[in-house]
Formats: sequence, C-alpha cells, structure tokens
Amino acid sequence: MFRGAIPLGRVAGIAVGAHWSVLIAVLLFAQILAIQVLPETAPGIARGWYWVAAVGIALCLMGSLLAHELAHALLARHYGITVERITLWLLGGAAQLEREPPTARADFLIALVGPATSAGLGGVFWAAAAVGDPALPRLLVAGLLWLAVVNIALGVFNLLPGTPLDGGRVLRAAVWKVTGDRARAARVAARGGQVLGTVLVGLGIAEILLLRQLGGLWLALVGWFLTTAAQTELAGERVRTLLGDLPVSAIMTREPVVAPGWWTVRAFLDRTARTARRRVFPVVSFEGAPIGVVNLGELAKLTPDQRMTTTVAAACRMPPSVTIADAGTPVVDVLKTVALRPGRDLLLVREGSALAGVMSAGDLSRTLELAALADAAPTPRAGAGDR
Repeated sequence: MFRGAIPLGRVAGIAVGAHWSVLIAVLLFAQILAIQVLPETAPGIARGWYWVAAVGIALCLMGSLLAHELAHALLARHYGITVERITLWLLGGAAQLEREPPTARADFLIALVGPATSAGLGGVFWAAAAVGDPALPRLLVAGLLWLAVVNIALGVFNLLPGTPLDGGRVLRAAVWKVTGDRARAARVAARGGQVLGTVLVGLGIAEILLLRQLGGLWLALVGWFLTTAAQTELAGERVRTLLGDLPVSAIMTREPVVAPGWWTVRAFLDRTARTARRRVFPVVSFEGAPIGVVNLGELAKLTPDQRMTTTVAAACRMPPSVTIADAGTPVVDVLKTVALRPGRDLLLVREGSALAGVMSAGDLSRTLELAALADAAPTPRAGAGDR
C-alpha cells in the first residue's frame, strides 16, 4: 500500500509502520498548537514550553489514529480476516486487510468500530480535562481538550457516506444488506466518495479565493485524496467483477528464468542475464524456495568489484518489499497489497515451499484485458449459428 514505510514494531501481533509523510503531519499540527491553540487557551507561558507540549500532543494524536486503525484491525481479525499491517501517513492511517469482509454485518461493524473508537477517545480526553482542571497544568488541560475535539471531529468526519471513509464502508454494508449485491453496494459507496471529494475540493478552493485562508489547501488536498481513492475503489470493484476468484496460479508464468541466490552477481550476469531477454528475475535458494526479486537496474548500481563478490541473494529485494503468495490465492486479494511495476517487480508464487511461478505486471494486464473483452462480447442469439 505504502512504499517506504518505516517499521515501528507490532501491536497485538500486527505490524505497524509509518510513512515518511507522518513527519509532515506532526510538524503541521505542532505548529498550529504552538503558535495558535496553546497560547490562546493557556496564555502567559514561555514559548519553548508551547513547542514542547505541541510536539507531545501531536504525537498523542498519531497514537489516537493508531488506536482507530487498530480497532478496525482487531475486529477484522475476529471475523477471520488476516491483517497485513497498519500504516500511518499524512492524512491518517490505513489497516491493510488480506481480503474483504465475508458478510454485510461484518463489513458494517468493522467500518463502524473505527469512528466509535475515535469518539470514545474524545470522551476520555474530555473527561480527563474536566476532572484534572484546575489541578493539572494549564498546558496539559488545553492539550487534552484539543485532543478531545479533534478525535470527536475525526470520528464524525469518517462517518461521511463515501469510500474510502468509514462512512462509505457503512453505506456499502447497508446497500449490500438491502440488495444482496456487494458489487452494486461498492459502486454506490465509491460514487458517494467521488461526490464528497469533489465538494471538499470546491470548498477548499472557495476558502482560498474568497476568504484568503490557506487552510483551504488542506481541505482541497483531502478532497483530492477522497476523489482519487474513490476512483481506485471503482476500478478495483471492476477488477473483482471481471476476475472473480481466479487464483494466481491460473495467470502466472510457470518455470520462469531464475536467479540462484548463492551465485555471485557476476556469475549470474555472465551465465543467465545476458541471454535471458528479461529485466526482472525471481531469486531462489539452493532448495528452490523463493527468496526475493532482482532487476537489472538494481544490479547496474553495483560496482564491478562488488559484482564479483556480492551474491544475488544479498543484492535482491526481499519481503516485505516483495510479496510471496500461495498458488491458490485469488488475484483480487493479491492486488489489494501489491502494486507491480513493469520491469521492476514480480509476485512470487509458491506451491509448498518451492517457487511455482511468477506474476508480472504484463501477466496481470493481459488477464484483465482478456477478461474485459470476454465481458464485453455480445451473447450469441439462439439459432444464430444455423445461418
């Protein structure tokens, strides 16, 4: 989902990471707090303490976002859905689920628990501020009140009816329950997200032009993200409709040219790469198990001396940068966690512990195009073949 996320550890067994853009969010919130919010709500304190408190409060907000996503993840796991990871980024967080919820009820509850957690945290922060005032320092009370307001606002905003917001998932679950058609429900929720995103972009531009407020940039950015994500949801639903439960084994390239991990890079280039007419290769162990992926562009960055001494296994990209999937895994589930770049990436497919094949961006594009052609083909009329 996010390339370049920094691992932060595990919470309840779930991998947690942060995209580099989280730093921008922390700095922006800290600046708003230190320059505007805290001096107005707790005046008369040295400027340095405002900044110290602001950074701490901004980090607490990131913790609140993590709690929001963790609530989604834990309930998804309750319904038997594997959670790949949670990633925090500039505009919030994302829990990466291995597959979609199995029922409309599960979809509804998994979506709703996030905003409920945010609202609950808002209530806890509000109660802590109320109980602690005036015994607690003014800066701490002001920070607690700000966290309460932001968490409640986060919960309410996330309930707006359009994907990728939680409210869009709630809408999807409701339409799914009523119609029994998950694909139709997903389209309704995604179109709601497109409309919502467009409205937010318009409001942001109006705020900039009419009120001369640069805060409209943030609103426009959120709207742009919602619109783009909703379009991605629509495309993803189209893919799910076309491919159904098609496993990766049905479209993978079997018996691919492999890069033995124990060879040096120089040996691999001389014996295989120069004649293979490929740019990207799966790397395997001596036992035939998939290790990772390497492409010619990456090997070209090594010096001639490094190529003589570096093994292919040491030069390749490994999980989690590379995805290894079982042969029976549905393609649509893989696409939720993998973005294959032509000439750079491969999905490694295994049967048991051995490499069974690979799926490239070209394999995927060909399969989708053929599925789209088959879906668009007219149904022959009865008796047409007799003419």
